[in-house]
Amino acid sequence: MPSSRHLYALFQLWIMTASAQTGPPKPAIRVRMNHGIFEQASNIVAGLVEYETPRIRIPSTQQCFQEGCVQIHSFHVSSFRQPSLVSFAPHPPNQLLLRVQDLDFFVTGLLGGSINVILQFPVSGTVYVTGRAISISAYLDLQKSVDDRPYLRFLSCQIDGGTIDTRVANMGLFTDTVNTKYRGQMTMQTRQLLQEAICANIHRLTKQHFSDRMEKFPTTVSAKTLIEMMLKPNAAGGDVVARAKRALPEAERAQSDAEKDTSTTSQPQNEDQVSQAIRLSSEEVSRFFNYNRLKHLFVDMNLLDASATYEDYSIGMSGHVFSTKDQSTTPMTPPFPFRLPVSTRQRMLEVGISPYTLNTLLHRAHRTNSLLFHVDSKTPKIGTLLKTTCTLDEVCLSDQIEEVGEQYPDRQLELIIRTTSPPMINISKERAELKMEGRCLFFLEGTREKVGVLPFRARIHVILNSHGSTIKGSLKIDELEILEGLDFFGLTADNLEGFRNSIKGTMENMVNKALDAGISLSTEHLNLPLRISSPIVSLEDDLLLLQANLDLYSTLYADSPFSSFFHNYFTH
Repeated sequence: MPSSRHLYALFQLWIMTASAQTGPPKPAIRVRMNHGIFEQASNIVAGLVEYETPRIRIPSTQQCFQEGCVQIHSFHVSSFRQPSLVSFAPHPPNQLLLRVQDLDFFVTGLLGGSINVILQFPVSGTVYVTGRAISISAYLDLQKSVDDRPYLRFLSCQIDGGTIDTRVANMGLFTDTVNTKYRGQMTMQTRQLLQEAICANIHRLTKQHFSDRMEKFPTTVSAKTLIEMMLKPNAAGGDVVARAKRALPEAERAQSDAEKDTSTTSQPQNEDQVSQAIRLSSEEVSRFFNYNRLKHLFVDMNLLDASATYEDYSIGMSGHVFSTKDQSTTPMTPPFPFRLPVSTRQRMLEVGISPYTLNTLLHRAHRTNSLLFHVDSKTPKIGTLLKTTCTLDEVCLSDQIEEVGEQYPDRQLELIIRTTSPPMINISKERAELKMEGRCLFFLEGTREKVGVLPFRARIHVILNSHGSTIKGSLKIDELEILEGLDFFGLTADNLEGFRNSIKGTMENMVNKALDAGISLSTEHLNLPLRISSPIVSLEDDLLLLQANLDLYSTLYADSPFSSFFHNYFTH
């Protein structure tokens, strides 16, 4: 019989589990924006201030004195001096601060009304407003709309520095009287009027140039789209396309042309890059793995939290993967708390992806039978091993399994690989482990004739080290075990030991050769909504960390009529 202490412990565990299941969703993706992004944002805002200050709309107003009331209208900024500092920066605990400092301006307006001095006299004149060393602070935070679109919420705004002086002119005999008696009152009311006008203008600009563009960011991303963005060239920007075509002139040809390219390159030092690009083209990837099968899988990018220091701004996103074909729950739970490691600030943008997102994606893909791989004669390295007959200088399947060559001479096998349980990824510092179980179905290439079934279990370790924008490392297949259910020419698992070792060695050698030479990460051919460069990929404890620089101007204004203005502003 359990003791009361044990029952209490079980009750507490149940409470914690229930609260974890019913509590608010927890982020599995975290994005951190560092100083470089806010430096660019500050430059954009500075350009907007220069452009918009003379266009500030100041509404008409009425000012009343003991002697009567006057209406002031037709305000316009007749001259101004650029502020000495414009900044857009993070502000704890979770806000953004737009700051304009040391702005001078001169505003003129017209007035008209009547003043009662024994008799009522109509008056008219001019109003002059002088602002010196004006500072404005506007606070914003990141929110989401009812349809989960992110936007910047305007919290507060005020003139918090400098002096404003208001005086009238051209009122005849009343000019000195009004300036002497009511200058302070006019200045106070005009300051409030200008504050409302300037802050309304800042609100409009932040909405137009930031919030409206942020609302176009997707709240979900298809797994298929992610792969396509990494494989297909960017259609926007002719110079980018031209550079990509010059670097990889044959990467998008049909298979027959691609095979020709691998043996006819004019620059030996680029041979590995060209062959690698061919293997990673959309045609080659879709031949090995039809990523269209992932079109029903989506990564939820819904905003869950935000936090700020004086140096950076962090956003937590859901990172949950859901399927339009499978609404069942997954056994994985999001990490909590989920934080990024201390920033080295090597790049402007840091994106941390937890194993939860990766494993949920694999789990959903397995349950919907989407993890299906195809190997045939066109698959580099491994395809040649599936020949049933080979020459003396070749290595093929019949070298280890004579029965295959005897029964099907001069043929080529192809295989379909299916997972039989959801693969799992574990990530630690510079190291990732993949565990998977599956079945290899062998067919005569070009036919539907199945000749064998090979169930297997694999455990693969990958070590990655990032050297700038180059990845180096190694791969080791720690375990490749043939399981029960083998049906392959009447052979046992022991009979297939040589074949197993050949496959294991070929895969390790092929991947390690590329990792040892280093894989350069280039972004110029990526069709991404964000204009990123100089990427870094690293493995941290329970974290896949992506870092890159971000061209904020190109991201926001590539297709905007403001682009020419900002180009001139930033280049002068």
